Amino acid sequence: MVFRKKPRNVKRREPVVKRITRRLKSKSVLRIIKTGAYLSSVLLIMFGAWHLYQELLKSPYLAIKEIKIAGNMRVSKAEILELAGINVGDNLLKINTGDIQKGLRLNPWVAEVDVARNFPNRLSIGIKERQPVAFINLDNLYFVDETGIIFKKISIEDEIDLPVITGIKREDIEEGTKISELAIKAVNLMHILAKKEIFSNEELSEINVDKTYGLTLYTMQQGTRIELGDEEFTEKIEKLKRVIQSRNGLADIEFIGLNYNKGVVVKLVHVEPKQEAGRNEKIKKLQS
Repeated sequence: MVFRKKPRNVKRREPVVKRITRRLKSKSVLRIIKTGAYLSSVLLIMFGAWHLYQELLKSPYLAIKEIKIAGNMRVSKAEILELAGINVGDNLLKINTGDIQKGLRLNPWVAEVDVARNFPNRLSIGIKERQPVAFINLDNLYFVDETGIIFKKISIEDEIDLPVITGIKREDIEEGTKISELAIKAVNLMHILAKKEIFSNEELSEINVDKTYGLTLYTMQQGTRIELGDEEFTEKIEKLKRVIQSRNGLADIEFIGLNYNKGVVVKLVHVEPKQEAGRNEKIKKLQS
């Protein structure tokens, strides 16, 4: 018997160049190549932008030539520039607007700050100052603004005549703030009085705040005491307005109570009999 050797099935190996080409054409490899190219492009752009930014920070083209300041009445321009930490010649792109706002708010008169870059070389600073409407008597006299915020201890330079809010203590001020709910209530009452055109700030002498009895006003000229209680101020001010109109003012009125079961109590200034007789005699002569 003769055995024949089977021919071996020899598989021809694919050339190296074709194998590499085929692998490069696979989806995973193409995805990696595209991602690498994208990242390289991003890095180049970022590097170019950073380099451009560094050049702009040194560019005389962006040097500030003018600083425009608006809205300041009590805070001088020199003080604003000092607190802002900026000067003419500084690079407009390099300044930090947040730091400028933070620095300017260190002044108690400054309520709001708006900073705007006007390219290529101008900077605008808008200031909104606090408007004081009253003093508050604590350990010293302090200013209270139109929102009820206690913001500054008064000094000799502050020549302003305002009504005084009394009856509030240090413990009535919210911890960590400069806000008192009682002071806000007094300021809101002042807004109602101004809106109803009854008293201006100059005509009020004092607003006393009491946690039990509420708010009491004292007028400047007549010294009239006006009790308003703790609520329904708009309605009570309307009644007060009618009382003042019916009497042609507050002359000879010592006390007005507006917190007595929705009624109105009016007490006139006590006049001695001799004074009353003399007044009647004078009226008779004028009538004759």
